[in-house]
Amino acid sequence: MKEKQTIVDLKTIVNLQIPEYDNSLTNLPDQDKIKFRRDRVNRLRISGYINKEIAEKVGCSLSTVEKDLQIIRERSKKWYADESINDYCQSIQNFVIFYDLAVKDLQILYQESTTIKEKLEILNKITEFRKSKLKLYSHTQSVKTFIKNNESKLGVIDCE
Repeated sequence: MKEKQTIVDLKTIVNLQIPEYDNSLTNLPDQDKIKFRRDRVNRLRISGYINKEIAEKVGCSLSTVEKDLQIIRERSKKWYADESINDYCQSIQNFVIFYDLAVKDLQILYQESTTIKEKLEILNKITEFRKSKLKLYSHTQSVKTFIKNNESKLGVIDCE
C-alpha cells in the first residue's frame, strides 16, 4: 500500500518555493543542508536580492553566500560547456549520416542515369559531399583535441 505524504511534508515542499522560508534543517544530513542552502541562495539571487540580504535571510555569513554563488556559477559554466560540446558533436554526427545517405542516393541516381552529362554532375556532387564529410572529420579531430586538452575542466565527453 502506498504511503500518504503528511501535511507537514507538503507544507515543506510548498514553503521551499518561498524565499523567506526559514525551517530548521536539523534532521537533514550535512550534504543535504549544503544543497538546500545553495538552492535557497540561488533562488534568492535570482529573485534579485543582494548578497548581504541573502546572508541574512539564509542565516549564514556573507562569505558563505559568495562561496555558494561562485560554486553555482562554476557548475553552471561546466554544464553549459558540456552541453554545447555534446550538441556540436551530435550535429557533426548528423551531418556525416546525412552525407552518407546523400551519397547512397546519388549512387543510385548515377546507375539510373543515361547521359554522360548527368553522370558527371552526379559524380561531382558525390565528390563534393565526400570532401564535406572529410572536412567534418577534421572538425571532429579538433573537438577531440580540445576535449583532451581540457579534460580536467570539462570531464570526459566522447564525440563518437
